[in-house]
Amino acid sequence: MLTEKQQFVLDTITEFISKYGKSPTIEELKNLLNQKSKRGVTQYLEVLEKKWFLTRWFWFRSIKLWNSVWFQTTLNIPILGYANAWTPLVEAAESDYGVLPISKNIISWDESNYFVLRIEGTSMNNFVVNEKNINNWSYILVKKEESTPNEQDAFLFIVNNSATIKKYKKDGGTLYLLPDSNDDYHKPIILSEDDNVRVNGKVVDVFNF
Repeated sequence: MLTEKQQFVLDTITEFISKYGKSPTIEELKNLLNQKSKRGVTQYLEVLEKKWFLTRWFWFRSIKLWNSVWFQTTLNIPILGYANAWTPLVEAAESDYGVLPISKNIISWDESNYFVLRIEGTSMNNFVVNEKNINNWSYILVKKEESTPNEQDAFLFIVNNSATIKKYKKDGGTLYLLPDSNDDYHKPIILSEDDNVRVNGKVVDVFNF
């Protein structure tokens, strides 16, 4: 059973999701509920989560209602920003660019392990994922737990705090981040093992619309 106030909080979240197609942020809930602090909102969410009325993750707009999680066809995957299919010039800072509703079958029912980025550039436009090319302005689905690069797949690399999508090759102590493009002017990024580079996930799907 819920108290009158707890039910009001749940109804407010439900109405927001129904109206806008996304969950409210903590700040938005604070204003809607006339709370003095975000902590007051969080306490209500903690109670509703313990009573299995909702679940939360650790990014913007991550509240999900249990009565809809099990029956809905799609789950909202966060769009965290842009990645270059060029040289790594886009700063790799997570931002709230909204969400992309994606079938639970595509993400294996595991929304916490995925995020979406939008591509800028053509250095990977010959590369095919699930029979689809990574074009300029494609949306790519990245699986976070896939962080060990191989030479067959495309990965999200962070180089000097900038994001780029490339293939990978290692030759001795030299690392190559390789384009796969029909534009000849795209060249590999050549790095050493001592350079500041990390892998933030593998590209597992592409959406062109």
